[in-house]
Amino acid sequence: MNANEFERSSKHLRKKYNYKNSPELTDEIMELFERYMDQPEDLSRDVFDFVLDGRELGDDEIIKLSDMVDLFRMDYNSDFNRLGLEDWRYLKDLVNNWALDMDMDIVTYVMQRVVDAGAFD
Repeated sequence: MNANEFERSSKHLRKKYNYKNSPELTDEIMELFERYMDQPEDLSRDVFDFVLDGRELGDDEIIKLSDMVDLFRMDYNSDFNRLGLEDWRYLKDLVNNWALDMDMDIVTYVMQRVVDAGAFD
């Protein structure tokens, strides 16, 4: 499972719902996101809620969720760097709070990307 598969599956779900947002579509994509993240459910839901931040689910949100999947699967390509400073600061705080419940390799990987992004202040 990788972020490209998540993105394709999410777009397929959006097409199934005729690109109209609904609670059902959001729930299905959240469940899909949780599976691909392979992290504690509450952590994945927190990330999902952060990305949506009250907005409707669109292509930009799917792409950012896909980036999060890549990051937590330790396959993030910083050449694209679509995450902003606010995102990295959020991730720093999130991983700090969840570190004891996470694989230490993932904690180290994410925190290194946080440092690389200049968000470790």
